[in-house]
Amino acid sequence: MDKGLKILIVEDETRGRNALKAMLTLISANFIVEEAANVDEAIKVIERFNPDLVLLDIEMPYKNGFEILAETPNRTFDVIFTTAYNSYAIKAIKFSAIDYLLKPIDAEELELAIDKTIKKRKQNENFANSQINNLLENLKIINKQKFKLSLPTLQGNLFIPVDEIIRCESDSNYTRFFLNNENKSVLVSKTLKDYEDLLTEYGFCRVHNCFMINLKFIKKYIKGEGGIAVMSDGAEVEVSRRRKEVFLKSIEKYAGLI
Repeated sequence: MDKGLKILIVEDETRGRNALKAMLTLISANFIVEEAANVDEAIKVIERFNPDLVLLDIEMPYKNGFEILAETPNRTFDVIFTTAYNSYAIKAIKFSAIDYLLKPIDAEELELAIDKTIKKRKQNENFANSQINNLLENLKIINKQKFKLSLPTLQGNLFIPVDEIIRCESDSNYTRFFLNNENKSVLVSKTLKDYEDLLTEYGFCRVHNCFMINLKFIKKYIKGEGGIAVMSDGAEVEVSRRRKEVFLKSIEKYAGLI
């Protein structure tokens, strides 16, 4: 654990700030902690304090936490959001691979999130800024199919629009994304299950233990015990017998939305 980490708590409720400070003291007595009760105060503290990490409440009176990020373009800090709501905003946060904690905040989850942030900062200090920029862009987008998904790769982080992903394939603890871009593929260090939870409501369907497809890019379905989905890139993706019924219902539902 990085003992000299400078942490700013942005929370409008005094009780919430005090609870977070107490948890941080238990995690490390050497954290340097400051606090702000609203957006305008937080912006001033950021300019003076130059934090490494901001624990940022989303819902606050008059202005929300996202406005802090929009009004501090030259960011050198990471963010962990804190919120009582599992809302549309949380989906945008997940797409940008930014950590968040649901209230009431669990001390162990907070410690894990901070430890993860410290490791990420050691690898790439500029990574958080690109994630935050992607988040702010996603929050402006009305058509959720245009959301950009953060994909961590060995070469760096990519931000790919959802409607450019043809299919995903499990590769042990990795996932390979096949994109509608000259048959380009990207290997990502997360499991297919991680992305199934995130992308299902965006027109994707898990058709096999190893495969998830974007229904938009299906060109043909070949009937069989489970069947074969022929994709726009020419790939023939096996549909498992166990997932066939869900797949066919997903196609029917998707067709009704377009």
